[in-house]
Amino acid sequence: MARAGFSMVEVLIVIGMVGVLVMIAGPRARAFREGASIRGARMELATAIEAARAAAIQRGRPARVRIRTDSIVVTVDTGAPGAAASGRYRVLGPLRLDSEYVVTVTAADVADSIITFDSRGLANPRLGADGARYVIQRGVRKDSVCVSNLGMILPRECAP
Repeated sequence: MARAGFSMVEVLIVIGMVGVLVMIAGPRARAFREGASIRGARMELATAIEAARAAAIQRGRPARVRIRTDSIVVTVDTGAPGAAASGRYRVLGPLRLDSEYVVTVTAADVADSIITFDSRGLANPRLGADGARYVIQRGVRKDSVCVSNLGMILPRECAP
């Protein structure tokens, strides 16, 4: 007569093998999750900066990106071009990077926490000789987004 099922020893061996696999894969899964969060936040930040520049050019009015450690907001001045601003229109945000990606964003220079683009899409006032750099961090992993004075997003890891 054939037995149906598994013996206790066989079940314990399989449980032990699964435990070893989890111990090996766990740290890699966490590192993958952190990397994905940083990449997602980097893309959101770059998109917000590009949206502000595009809004400034499209509307012919100054547009601002306000970057805080936990959120990003893009606004554009309202009113006729050439006239004084009569208010602000929210183009994007607030994007909550702290709750969505569990990251923090910090400007390399505190003065760069707000970028203003003029109607030509240029950063005004200028962002400094090398532009502005924003560091995105989750745990020990970091990435950066750099913006030139022309309003262009520079390549990855643009500054030390």
